[in-house]
Amino acid sequence: MQSYEIPLHPVLEVSIGGSVVEKRPSSFKLATQRGFHSVVSRLLYPADSEVGASGDDITVSLASDDRTDLYFTGKVYSADINGSYRELLLTDGYKKLCDTDFTAAYRKEKAGTILDDILGAAGISETAITIPEVEMARFSTQTVSARICIDLLADALKGHGAEGLLYFFDEKDVFHFGTPDDTGKNEGEVFAFETGKNIVRKGAGFIEVLPRPVRHTQNLTVDGKEYQTIRTDLTVSRGISRLTLYLKEGA
Repeated sequence: MQSYEIPLHPVLEVSIGGSVVEKRPSSFKLATQRGFHSVVSRLLYPADSEVGASGDDITVSLASDDRTDLYFTGKVYSADINGSYRELLLTDGYKKLCDTDFTAAYRKEKAGTILDDILGAAGISETAITIPEVEMARFSTQTVSARICIDLLADALKGHGAEGLLYFFDEKDVFHFGTPDDTGKNEGEVFAFETGKNIVRKGAGFIEVLPRPVRHTQNLTVDGKEYQTIRTDLTVSRGISRLTLYLKEGA
């Protein structure tokens, strides 16, 4: 019979506006994927609760086995009644990029300076950036969202040999820009998963495990072999809590 390292049932800890919410949520879902700039994050509370309102600052952590791990930092995007639940949809700093208009008009300017200007306009200051020391002969756009402007800048850098650039916000809502070899990946503990020990289910290209603070582009090992996550799907609920990791070989 297989045996697993089963931790105590994880407890969701939610803070809104800097204060811990006493009411426990019914469930939390978080999905991340390499190449997708935003996450999918949702909290459910009983419908009669009045927890959370659009625009509230929010963090979500998970406590188990004498450790507490941060999973999400951002804001409440919307709060609506959905059947028997109050559903909070969460968003990170990516929404700032979508909501900020930016007009680029540069000649002979460093790509890093252009990116700094875009982020500054969106009010984003916490960053982890690795960008080629490239001078753009010309970079100009009509007025577009800051998100689109960053996409255009990344495309322009491909013409200078910069391939594989990614950007996203991590669990602390820090903006990342770079490749999976530098700041274009999520950092964190390198977990070791083993069949018959702490893997609940295993299939072609994925494993299902108990919740751990893992997002896309993080390194881990499965049965001693190195992998990197392509996508992560986390569900924490009162019934069952699981993390599904989709993998590619190599770190």
